Amino acid sequence: MLTKRRVLAAKIESAEGQGQTLAAADGGILVFDPKIDIDIKKFERSAAKASLSNLTPVFGTQAARLTFRAELKGPGAAYSSSNLPAIAKYLRACGFAETIVTTPGSESATYAPASTGIPTITLGLYEDGVLKKIHGARGNVKIIGKVGEPLMADFEFMGLLDSVADGAMITPTYEGTIPPVFLNSTFTIASYAAVIAGIELDMANALQMREDVTKSSGFASCAMTGRNPNGKFDPEMTPVATHDWFGRWKAGTAGALTVGPVGATQYNKVAITAPKVVYTKVSDSSRNDMAVADTSFALAMNTGDDEVQIQFT
Repeated sequence: MLTKRRVLAAKIESAEGQGQTLAAADGGILVFDPKIDIDIKKFERSAAKASLSNLTPVFGTQAARLTFRAELKGPGAAYSSSNLPAIAKYLRACGFAETIVTTPGSESATYAPASTGIPTITLGLYEDGVLKKIHGARGNVKIIGKVGEPLMADFEFMGLLDSVADGAMITPTYEGTIPPVFLNSTFTIASYAAVIAGIELDMANALQMREDVTKSSGFASCAMTGRNPNGKFDPEMTPVATHDWFGRWKAGTAGALTVGPVGATQYNKVAITAPKVVYTKVSDSSRNDMAVADTSFALAMNTGDDEVQIQFT
């Protein structure tokens, strides 16, 4: 009998679509609700015949989707190439470039969108004796912040089905840090300190499987062909003179967004910034009988590949 024990491991691939061998050292991330959805295409052989019975179908391309949630937190010690947030490699495979600063006392790890050099990743979900593995994967990430809770990253990866086989559970070493919660944190939009209960930011990466008849799965890898970063938050409604939500939407006026830092302990703080936020919808709503301007927004570039920045300090 299999239990609900789950462990996720992953490794950045040395070449596009080249599956990697996974080990305990490739684990180390605490995840919530991990799930693999396997997609094997079925070809129905609906040939003309005297009988109404069906012929045996044949099965072709083999892809898979892996989803999970993870906390945004730091490792609790100075950032370096060998000491990074547990979600670092997953962010890279979701289209983020990594910049590490190792200046003593000011170490940081920063992630900003990339248009080139986005690696593929091999992922394995160990399920109490069964290893479900995909490779050649790239993904999308949503950052969700709710008042009084840790910031969470919702990941979705698409890749080639590698294998489903018996495999002994691994025992990774996990970060010992407790994730900071979304409290006592700066939040501003266009220099206005809005009162919100939560925010969601979606990179909205466009993912397409690369079909390849030379591969046993029918795919070479998953390609990232674009992104359309957007999000939403729920500020309390204000007079127009304080912050003109509808006027800024109508005029397409851009403003900078700042979230955090969330957390107060060095090497376990995270901040999110965006230089150009444009409102795309403002709707009347309420929270605890108070008027709310539910606001959807789009993130635009400043100079390019800078729509948003996630920085761990």
